[in-house]
Amino acid sequence: MSERHMPSIFPECDQLKQIYDKCFTEFFQKFITPNFRHQYAVNPCERLHEVYKECVQEGLKKKRPFDIDLEEVRKEILNTEGDRLRGVQEEKERHNK
Repeated sequence: MSERHMPSIFPECDQLKQIYDKCFTEFFQKFITPNFRHQYAVNPCERLHEVYKECVQEGLKKKRPFDIDLEEVRKEILNTEGDRLRGVQEEKERHNK
């Protein structure tokens, strides 16, 4: 039986997604076993994830399949400390104009 997978949103990123998915599935199967040393665990797939994520982000920037602003999504959805600080600065700049 062949493995089934969900394709990436961008065909040019699909192979990267398959490689990452395979790596993560293998890692996760080990991670959930009782004898796995969790305190020493590092995600061996982290770099693969970064490469795949960069491909998707590039596709979102270039092709804009959705009417979204990635920076605004990061700010509103992720709401990291950096986003909050940047938002405060932008608000101050708007009021000073």
